[in-house]
Amino acid sequence: MPGFFKLKSDALADQLATGEAIMRVSKSVFKNTANSEWKKFNDDTRGWLFANGYIYEGPGAGPNGEIPDSVEIVPVYDTANRMHVRIPWAGDLANPPKVLDEPDYGIGKNRFPVLLARYFMRKCR
Repeated sequence: MPGFFKLKSDALADQLATGEAIMRVSKSVFKNTANSEWKKFNDDTRGWLFANGYIYEGPGAGPNGEIPDSVEIVPVYDTANRMHVRIPWAGDLANPPKVLDEPDYGIGKNRFPVLLARYFMRKCR
């Protein structure tokens, strides 16, 4: 059975920080300067995800939810004229998990980064 990525924290402030980190990666894609968020992400994707609020729950996960090397992570990048379509793994369709109502996304300008954090690493379900 495959695992799932989850946010480490239910706190909006933590999810806001995760969303802001995702936005920094997006704004710096393919920029390999020393302080580029893209460089940090590209050099150690598993470590970046864990450091920025995600844990892995599944086979081989580390004691704190670290992502094992056995999990292949494939970043994809949308552009103004290219959008990726995600096809779910057929095994996830055999016995899909119960979908719960989403909690509040926060207010004002914090709303979008929290939404981004919650959906960035989701599997299709």
